[in-house]
Order: sequence, then structure tokens, then C-alpha cells
Amino acid sequence: MNEKAIWDYLFPRIGNSFGVAGLMGNLFAESGLEPTNLQGAYEKKLGYTDSSYTAAVDSGRYPADSFIHDGAGYGLAQWAYWSRKEKLLEHARACGKSIGDLDTQLGFLWEEIQGYRALTNRLMLATSVQEASDVVLTQYERPLDQGDGAKAKRASYGQKYYDMFAGQTSEKKTNEGSENMATNNDKYKLSTGTHYISNSGSDENGAYTGGTAGDQTGKEWQLKAWYNRPWTVVLRYPDQAVANKIADLGIAAALNNKIGYDQNQRTTYWTQLSKVGYDPSKITVACEEDCTAGVSANVRAAGYIYGIKALQSVPICSSRNMKAEFTKAGFKALTASKYLTSGKYLLPGDILLYESHHAATNVTCGASVRNEWHPAETASAPMDGIEPYVGEITIELPSILIKGGSVNVRKGPGTSYGTLGIAKANEYLHYFGYTNPDGWFLVEYNQQTGWVSGKYGELVG
Repeated sequence: MNEKAIWDYLFPRIGNSFGVAGLMGNLFAESGLEPTNLQGAYEKKLGYTDSSYTAAVDSGRYPADSFIHDGAGYGLAQWAYWSRKEKLLEHARACGKSIGDLDTQLGFLWEEIQGYRALTNRLMLATSVQEASDVVLTQYERPLDQGDGAKAKRASYGQKYYDMFAGQTSEKKTNEGSENMATNNDKYKLSTGTHYISNSGSDENGAYTGGTAGDQTGKEWQLKAWYNRPWTVVLRYPDQAVANKIADLGIAAALNNKIGYDQNQRTTYWTQLSKVGYDPSKITVACEEDCTAGVSANVRAAGYIYGIKALQSVPICSSRNMKAEFTKAGFKALTASKYLTSGKYLLPGDILLYESHHAATNVTCGASVRNEWHPAETASAPMDGIEPYVGEITIELPSILIKGGSVNVRKGPGTSYGTLGIAKANEYLHYFGYTNPDGWFLVEYNQQTGWVSGKYGELVG
């Protein structure tokens, strides 16, 4: 049966029964889990059945251009928009398979879904079938009916598959609840309205060497609003899926306070990263990097994750040789002013370089790129036809809820530091880290990073 084959394909990739079930419920609603399914309204219009349409496309009797542009939903996910059908056809031909082959469509489905960053992450971390089903409905399938009734129906389909198959395979583990929130950082979204980079620049004493291993302040490696260093070149990897991973690694490293800054110990981050399967969130031994060593290590790690030898061979660079080494490994050097003077045209995974001085990793999709890649709905391109943008980061950062009254947001983790302002009771501030034993939260406040006493804040989300 297709349902078991689909579960067995998706589970090792998603690792979460709720996520797999929620996705499968939506696929059932679209196609009945039949990869040859031709949208019912088009059978009479085109004069084909499921099988005859598939055979005609495979044989060429129904021309490729007609398949791409006929507007008919087809396959497991009922792909209808022309560019998605074009990519499906190209994928099937590259595999030497029928467009209706189940394994071929599953491979294409998973390749496409990974382009929806929010969706992939939520499926991996969903805590209910309903949660997973809703995000597939609203962020991937996007039918005209996204109301409560449609959500309930699709979740009920997903629940059936959860009841059938959950528990037969081992769930992936996460590190949620660790002291410094060094969890699977795919959970986190950079807050809307702020363009973030993953940045490290000095140790806990504001110096380049001599500090204690690890991030003592939460700022040695941090998520920081874009700023002009100034940058002299942006280095962009052409495969956005790989670039997304570089951005993810930059976020995870910034959120793990076991990773600090020291130029004299700059390679110890790579040493620890290579020991934990290239996941910065899993590092538990205090280690150090500097701006270019951290970026280089993450690029190298992405090479091992994706099996790209050119990236595996990237050395731990300095800001003087980074441009040459990265372009040798396949990065493109962008020097137009629009890339250097704001974050509007940047993609996640872009490397910001101020040659001979500094480097950082961009982790936010630029506003101008986002607008360009997400056109408004039109009659000819309905919501379920909008192309995915593979670099979008769309999961919520955890927040600190201010409780018990207004509280000072300070410039450092202690009452001896000056204040940035006052946070009001019941206000939410985005959370970046935690310091022990004093119990201070590192937060975002008015586009700056500041500190709130743990006595007056509660971690949520």
C-alpha cells in the first residue's frame, strides 16, 4: 500500500511521527496518496483519466509544454503551478522514471518541501498532528479553503496515519530545555522587522585574546541586527539549500554559550564541531573561535553534511584570504553596493566580509528579496501556486515575558550596569541567552541586546 511506503520514506527524513502524519493527511486530502492522480475537474476537460494522462505525458503524446501549462493538479501534492510541474517533469526525466512513479514523486516532494524552511522545521518539531497538518495546509498546499473545517478534516486524515504507524520507528531527539537554549536551532525565527546576522567580534572583556573559553556574556557570538562594518564583499554560495544550512549553523552557534571568542584558540570550535556531527547546538565542551574561524568552520561543516568536497577543504581562513579561498570553493563574490549597504538583498548563508578586518554570516531573508520572490496573489497565480523561497526563516525565537511589573533592561548582566530602558509588565522580549549563576536573560530591546534579571522574566516559547 502507498501509505506504508510513504510513511517509511518520510519518517527517516522528518524523524517526528506528528510531522509525518500531518503531511500525509494533507497529501491524502489532495490526491488520496495516489501519485498518478489527475485533478478531477480536468479529467473531462482534457479527456484523460489518471492512467492515460500519465502515460501520455511519459510517452510525449501529451507534449511537455502542455503538461506544464495546463493548470491541472497532478500527483501526490496536486502540483498545478507551471514552474512546479516543470520541475516535477525534469526530476522524473532525470531519474529515468514515469512522472507517476511513487518513489520519484516522494523524492521531488521532499526536495521541494526543504525549500519551505518554516514547514520543514515545524514538521520536525511538531507536538501534535493538528499542528503539523495546519502548517502544511497554510504554508505548502495553500488551497482556497483554509478554514477551521478544512483544518479539522485534514488533521483527522493525518491522525489515522499516526494511529497506524506511530511508535513503529524511533523519534529524533532534541536538546530542548538545556541551560543556555543550545537546542536544535531550526526552532527559532529571527523577529520580524529586524535583519539579523550571526556575528562574533571579541571576548567577554572586549579583547581579542585572553578570555575564558565559552561565551561568558552571550555576546561573544550572537545574533545581531545588520550593521555596516563597512562590508567590502558578500560571498554567496550558489546552492541555496547549502547556504540555508550555513545560516542554520550560524544561528545554532550564536545561541550556544559554550562557544566563545579568542583568536589564540580559534580552531577549538572546529575541533568540537567535528566531534558532534557538525551540529553546534550539541557542543557541550567550552571552546573558542574568532569571526573568520567560526564562519570557515560552519562552511566546512556544511560541506561534510552535504558531501561537498570543495567545502570540506576550506581552510580556517583569515579575513585576508577568505575571499580567495571561498571563491575557489564555489562562492560568488558580490560587490554591488546594494549587497554591501543594507540587508535588503541578502540571502540566508551569505557571508559578509570586510577584507582584512571582519566577517559574519547573514541569516535573514532580505526584505527586497522576500517581496520579489513572494508576489501577491493574482487570478492567474493563486496562493497554492506561489513558488517557495528556500531561504526564508520563519520559526519563532523564544521570548522572555516580563512579569510582576516594569523592569530595567540593562547593558550587562548585573545591577551595576547602566540601563537601556524599561520593559513593561507583560511585554515580550526576544531571548538570546542566559547567564549562570546570576540568572540574567540576554534579550532584544529596541533593536539592541540587553539584560533582564531572571527574577522578573519568564522564558516562553
